[in-house]
Parts: sequence; structure tokens; C-alpha cells
Amino acid sequence: LEMRYLSFVTGDASYREKTDRFYDTLQQKPSIDGLWPTCWEKKANVGKLNVGADADSFYEYLVKLWLQDGQADDKLWKMYDDAVGGMEAHLVRKGSDGLTFIGQAKWSGGDRVEHVQEMEHLVCFVPGWIALGAFTAKGNATKEHRMNLASSIAYTCWQMYERQPTGIGPERVKQMAIDLRATDTKEYILRPEALEGWWYMAQYTGDPMYREWGWKAFQSFESWLRVEKGFASLKDVSKTSRVYIDRMESFWIAETLKYAYLLQDPETPISLDRYVLNTEAHPLSKFQFAKKAAA
Repeated sequence: LEMRYLSFVTGDASYREKTDRFYDTLQQKPSIDGLWPTCWEKKANVGKLNVGADADSFYEYLVKLWLQDGQADDKLWKMYDDAVGGMEAHLVRKGSDGLTFIGQAKWSGGDRVEHVQEMEHLVCFVPGWIALGAFTAKGNATKEHRMNLASSIAYTCWQMYERQPTGIGPERVKQMAIDLRATDTKEYILRPEALEGWWYMAQYTGDPMYREWGWKAFQSFESWLRVEKGFASLKDVSKTSRVYIDRMESFWIAETLKYAYLLQDPETPISLDRYVLNTEAHPLSKFQFAKKAAA
């Protein structure tokens, strides 16, 4: 996204050419239904499929690149469209409580995919990722179905917050048990993805529910994370003992607080008609609105 933007505003095509080679190369590698393994265990001959850690920004940028360039690159749209379908087929599952979870999978080639029931906070960007494509002409045919999927995932992300005594969501949920009884790592390290997903859903649907979720989450941040010199990560969101991790991530300011603010500012000039936000929530003008650099 950034490299293509540089090429557009500077007139130097070399930045874009480098990224094009990446996508051309990737398409020659093994995949299943639009999903590529993020890593490969050579001894076991098993690859890991997910849309969370090590993969989220890759999938996120497929549709954002397509939107940035005026929806002109059919190759990118197909990669995005296939990935959404592959995610739903291989990674999405319903829990016994009716919540919709995005897990992970192991793949050793062929048609067999082994599902792993672990949903990361990172995948809470997915509702926005789905909405970005659904509200376009190409996405119209599957819009209703996919927006239902997006809203159900957004709700699961909210339940990750609401069902904790701190009102803050954990780094992951295992075995689709939202009470974290099966989860061994229950920290919150100031991640933005839930707020990010709710912001996109609010922008596209106009439903004030997402704004309320964002406000309640922010109030919990204020109550549980604020310390003398800033905001600290929380060791265990399922406990009220306030055991902190002495670290404030850079994305807390760049993304988490920004999305929290944007959710409370429905008249923001950051319009999705005009801008594409990069993976760190920095708005870049779509090419039709971008200014070329002076010679």
C-alpha cells in the first residue's frame, strides 16, 4: 500500500514494481482456496493457515490495494475474494454458545485441512476487512451473506471484552470457550483490532451499537490500564488483581486510541470514500484524490 502510494505520488514506478513481483511470486506457491501457509514445518510437512499473527496485514492489504487504485486490479480482487471464501470454509466455526469464531488450521497439501480452535484478538480486524469488499459493485452479489458473517464476528469480539470482569478482551480464546477456561495466555497488550473492526462496521452500517461497544471498551481501558506514565498492558484480563506488563506498545497510540476516537466522531473527515487506512491506521488518499509530488 505504502510502496504503491510512493510510486503514484513520485512517478517512480520502481516501488510498485517490487510489490507486484511479490504478488506474482506468491501466486505460484501452494495454497488452498485463497489461503497461503504463513510458515511450514519441514519435518512434519505441515503448513499453518490463519488470518491472524504473521498473516493479517497480507490479507488486509489485498482489498485495500484494490480500493486504492480505483478497483482496477482484477487479480487483487480475486485474491481477496478467494481468501474471504477460504477463511469461511476452513477457519470459521460456530461455538456451542452460538458465537462465531475464527480459528487456525494445519495443511499438508491436498484437500485435507485440520482445524485448530484458537481465535486471536488480531483477527478482530476481519469484520472491517469483509465490509471493505462487500460495499462495492463486485462484492454486491455476496454482500448480505458476508455482512452477516462480519457482524457475527464483530459480536464475538465484543463478547471477548464484555464477558471478562475487566471488560477487556484477551490476546486469544482457545477451544471456543469465551470464559477463557481453556486459554492459558490471557493478557491484553493494548491491541487495536476489535476497535478497528467496530469502526469499519459503524462506518458502513451506521449502527450506533458499535460506537457504544467502543466507548465501553475505552472506559475499561481507563479503569484498568492507566498508570502514572501512560497505559500498561494487563497480565490477565480475567482477574481484577491489576498485574501489569511494563510495556506500552507503539500501536496503542497509532491505532487503538485512534480507532477509539474515530468511533466517537461520526463526522470525521477520514472518509472511506476518499482514504484507505494502512495497517497502522494512517490514512492514505486513494489515487484519484492523491496529490503528485512537485517536480
